[in-house]
Amino acid sequence: MAHEQKHAIMLCVIFTILALIGIACGIYWKVPIAIVGAMLPAVIYEVYRTEGFFTKIASIGMLAVLIAEAVLIIGGINLNLAGIAGRTAITFRTFRIPLGDVKIVGPIIIAALSVILMRRTAGKYTIWLAGVILISSLALLYALNANIISGLPGGGVVEEGLKRIVK
Repeated sequence: MAHEQKHAIMLCVIFTILALIGIACGIYWKVPIAIVGAMLPAVIYEVYRTEGFFTKIASIGMLAVLIAEAVLIIGGINLNLAGIAGRTAITFRTFRIPLGDVKIVGPIIIAALSVILMRRTAGKYTIWLAGVILISSLALLYALNANIISGLPGGGVVEEGLKRIVK
């Protein structure tokens, strides 16, 4: 059964504005946890809104990864994946994912799960939230390591846009 949509537009607008404020603060003041905190309400509402088996798993996965990301950032936990794997990047299909600090993996996973949600769901509010989460996760990735964005597909365009916004 579909979830009630009476307040969905208002909530999506609020979560979008909150995410944008978190992104601006997180990038400007170089405080990535601000982005994590600002995207948390959108992720929680995404978990509530999703209904299908795979979309529910994807949204719960995003929440779990976001919580783990918060723990890593707050705890100041640094783990060099490149040193552990013995290489600087891994390739998944056509994507080359640079390895480095473990904190960069979370936003990449969240971005991938949000794309899955955008493709697998028919709900317009779920797609809206997934878009907000995707943009927030890319901003989080930029806040954690600005150089990594250029290695992602279309990353040069994203990196240039973020540099213009921050200036």
